[in-house]
Amino acid sequence: MPDTRPIAVFGAGGKAGTELLKHAFGRDVPIRAFEHNLPEPSERIGEFEYIDCDVLSDDFAQQLDGCRAVISTLGVGFGPSNAIDPPPLYTEGTRNLLEAMKQADMDRIAVISAAFVADQPSLPKWFKLTVVPALHNILEQMKEMEASLEEAANLEWTAVRPAWLIEKPANGELLVDEEHLPQEAFRCRIGDLGAFMVDCVKNEKHVRAKPAVGAPEDEKFESPLALGEEFVGL
Repeated sequence: MPDTRPIAVFGAGGKAGTELLKHAFGRDVPIRAFEHNLPEPSERIGEFEYIDCDVLSDDFAQQLDGCRAVISTLGVGFGPSNAIDPPPLYTEGTRNLLEAMKQADMDRIAVISAAFVADQPSLPKWFKLTVVPALHNILEQMKEMEASLEEAANLEWTAVRPAWLIEKPANGELLVDEEHLPQEAFRCRIGDLGAFMVDCVKNEKHVRAKPAVGAPEDEKFESPLALGEEFVGL
């Protein structure tokens, strides 16, 4: 029989979390949505239960009761202050998630990391020389997060490593490889990322693995000009 227990999604009100919930709603996957800044009722997805939760300060273990797994779409937005001193969502936040899961007797978690925590041979040189160094402090936290997952005993984890995220709905063309991006898979639609994470948990895929995910996009979305325009919009 299918597992009807909800998946606990943290960061459910963010861009990646919202796309994930849309995918889950369309496929009747039950979700318990955790978010520090709850979206307005009119902006929430379906009839999912939303819970106000700050993973850095709240005690939320009891609210995981009855859930089958955790998906963390928690992320740090890129900007000057976060690049210099990112909040510890990936490090302290993930440790708090794991401790709450232990109290709730849960062992399955999927998190968003980034392809750029490892050297990616297929990345354009301009991206490696400009963006990756600017993300150094954030990527170091992601590396620590991945290490904490690997070191945890009896944990069924997945650390998804997306390419450069683009705010587009899923088109079903996501390419997947282990740890390193497939050739020319430079961008990753947040819609496809959300769908992939649900599939990983729902169907027990990529357990204790670091799948790298992305896909080619039109050249206008893969240029330094596109990067500049997106940063201006932050």
